[in-house]
Amino acid sequence: MKRIIFFGLLLLFSCNQDEKVTGKETELVFQSEFNTLDLFAIDRDNRIVRHEHFTQEDLHDNTLQANLPLGRYRVACVANCPDIDFNTGETLENILLRLPRKGDTFQEANDTRTALQSVSISENKDATFVIRLARRVARLQVTLNDIPEDVDHLNFELSFVPSAINFTGTNTNTFGTITKPFNREADQASVELLTFPAKKGEATLSVTYRTGDKEKRKIIPFSESVDTNQIIRIEKNFPELEEGGLQGNGINLLQNGDFEIWNDLSKEPDGWRFFKDGRDSSAVKVNEDKVHSGKQAVFLQGKTYLYQDVEVKALQRYEIKMFVNAASSNFSWKYYCYWRKSKSTALPAKDNEPIQAHSYQKQTDGWFNVFNGKTFTAPEGAKLLRVEIRTYGKEILPGEGIYIDDFSVELVE
Repeated sequence: MKRIIFFGLLLLFSCNQDEKVTGKETELVFQSEFNTLDLFAIDRDNRIVRHEHFTQEDLHDNTLQANLPLGRYRVACVANCPDIDFNTGETLENILLRLPRKGDTFQEANDTRTALQSVSISENKDATFVIRLARRVARLQVTLNDIPEDVDHLNFELSFVPSAINFTGTNTNTFGTITKPFNREADQASVELLTFPAKKGEATLSVTYRTGDKEKRKIIPFSESVDTNQIIRIEKNFPELEEGGLQGNGINLLQNGDFEIWNDLSKEPDGWRFFKDGRDSSAVKVNEDKVHSGKQAVFLQGKTYLYQDVEVKALQRYEIKMFVNAASSNFSWKYYCYWRKSKSTALPAKDNEPIQAHSYQKQTDGWFNVFNGKTFTAPEGAKLLRVEIRTYGKEILPGEGIYIDDFSVELVE
């Protein structure tokens, strides 16, 4: 029987550093079975101090016997997710759960479940802890009807879903596409897959197929959120689906999105609005090795807003690109876009969440497209899209800032 011995917690649970801390055999009872289980000890600073891995062979009548140290602390469990990324000493939020991969192709998620529970182990008192694992994935069930006889090689594609989430369920701004064949019987086809959660307007559903010698794609209308522990059922008639793509059409709706036009160096790039949110802020033209493409880019410093409004149509899908190169680990910035009814009125916050950073961004590994190829559907009432980048430097310091280049908004047709 495999045992868990958290030697690394010695200093955390001892009232006296010289006092020897012994473990105690403890029962952990799980309400559901699992194939694999990763168990983490989390200290009072929310950091990972110990990790153990178990398989189904270690589980007997849904119970594990564990030698846990004395004291009060938290135990984090991850079931059925063999590919976990973490480093001892990092915080709980840095436990990353990843989609399985086969070569360069993402597979559907495992039936990933997690639990976070406080435990108190006393030398003089026996305790049994019931661990309630909560499912962290959603189940999509898609059915297509009235499929013509000359259509074959049907595959379902779920695009722009998180390829990794952290322990608390927040995605990590890394996205991928899950592909899975449909099961077909006569003129009907169905598919079911597990996926990590995605916010409203983020995920794209499509079907690829072959008719004759031509490869084609149809888009399955979908604008819901994909929530954990949810079953989403979608049923459509194949002939009613519209042909479409997953990328922009190459026509940039922004003016001067590549920042190549800058007729007055004392002002912002042509077509853009530059707002100084502090005395020390600047937008500087740069060139040569500081550009993503073309001959020039922009270097933002201080506390600034640089933005442009572009006309859009509600319920149409757009690809947004914003390339950023942040060399400093100390300089904070955000992408902060809005769907708007007018230049003075934005749509409700829930509509804009998918196109805004929810925390400060810092250093990047060279040039980085913040939306990573994702596309977004303009919500009801949207007439404008404001593409905006913000910086949060308190003052202008040498080398402190971000480079930006090649911003675009393209219609997905």
